[in-house]
Formats: sequence, structure tokens, C-alpha cells
Amino acid sequence: MSRSKRGQAEHDREVRRVANEYLRKGYKVLADLPNWEQPDTIKGVRPDLSVKRKGHETLIEVETPESAESARDEKQKKAFKQWSEKSEHRHFRRIITEE
Repeated sequence: MSRSKRGQAEHDREVRRVANEYLRKGYKVLADLPNWEQPDTIKGVRPDLSVKRKGHETLIEVETPESAESARDEKQKKAFKQWSEKSEHRHFRRIITEE
């Protein structure tokens, strides 16, 4: 299920907010947003954010209530969870925005 225009705007605001939060904490941040360096794809899907610091990398996926639990969301969760399980230095975080 794709997001409505309003849902996409909400999603992008949250991705931007989280990206800036990690930048302030000193992380290298890649974001799937215009004018940002994009994270690499993992098993054919691109995370919203990849944040790195001190040898650790966290993939962050932001969902809105309308996109959470969709087929695409399930594919992303599976791919990113499997990726994170390959090393104790890899992590996966999922954020669902408020309505």
C-alpha cells in the first residue's frame, strides 16, 4: 500500500527529524531524501536512514500508520532484520509515526 500525499509528507518530516537528531549526536547519516546521500539497498529495498558511528551501523525505517504492516513494510522488516543479525555491530530500528 502506498502512502497518501499527506502520509508521505508526514513520513518525510519524520525521516528528516530523525536524521537531524543523529547528526547532532555525531553520526554519519545517509537518508533516502532529496539532497541527501542515499543509503545502499539491502536485498532490493532501501532503508530510510543508515546511521554510523564508532563501528556500529543502524538502519532506520519510518512507517506511517497507513503503511505499517503493508506487504512492502513486511519485506523491508525481513530484509533489514536479517541484515542486522549478521553482526553484533549492526542494528535495525523501526519507527511508526503518530497519526
